[in-house]
Amino acid sequence: MKKRSQLADQIRSAKPIVGPWMSIPHPIVAEALAQTGVDFLLLDGEHAPVPPYVLGTLLPSVELYELPVIYRVCANRTELIKAALDHGVAGVMVPMISSPGEAESAVAAAKYAPLGKRGVGAWRASNYYVDEAAYMATANTLTSIILQIETKEAMQALDEIAAVPGVDALYVGPADLAMSMGLKHGADGALHPAFLDACARVADAARKNGIAAGIDVASLEYVRAYRDMGFSILTYGADFNFILSGGREAQRSLKAMLV
Repeated sequence: MKKRSQLADQIRSAKPIVGPWMSIPHPIVAEALAQTGVDFLLLDGEHAPVPPYVLGTLLPSVELYELPVIYRVCANRTELIKAALDHGVAGVMVPMISSPGEAESAVAAAKYAPLGKRGVGAWRASNYYVDEAAYMATANTLTSIILQIETKEAMQALDEIAAVPGVDALYVGPADLAMSMGLKHGADGALHPAFLDACARVADAARKNGIAAGIDVASLEYVRAYRDMGFSILTYGADFNFILSGGREAQRSLKAMLV
């Protein structure tokens, strides 16, 4: 419960929080990332081999350090959202939300009645039902729902999506949003005036509706611009990137000393 409350409070405070992506489904990776000084860990179930059923083996390693975990489901499907929450994640990220109806479906899957249609059975989240009453009494308030804005259709319905009750944050997926807008993926798209305007619109819609805005940071050069727009949830880097960049730098340093 502390982890869920921590994440919900941080998101609603609009103060900046940062976290990396985790794509390697192994407890050792989870435990190592949890010690890097981040505010949350984002487990990727959409573009990485992290299905909901492995959360039971990953979450204990992160919980050793009382670090909140957000899980990105593969798709906006009730069974995926429900499974992640029943395992005990503090929040879910739902990709490719393009309409208020899709936003409402995501929220309904994550909330208990009367706010939604989540089924009762939070086996691990409720400490194997030992704390079921306390969990269910607070789950609707303390479980964070983050919706990804990644399409031009979403941009056309931005205010309506942001206004859906139960949504805690809008999160820009830069690569997909840029491509949906007909822009190149990468630095050219990320710096295109039309893309920057879209990002500002997402942050503004979130602010007007009293929710947070998040974005993935491809380069540290973009951070100040994103903060000035109003983004407060920032993801940067991934486990495999850290291995590759750290390993390459270590080998370059070693080889340089042998010349």
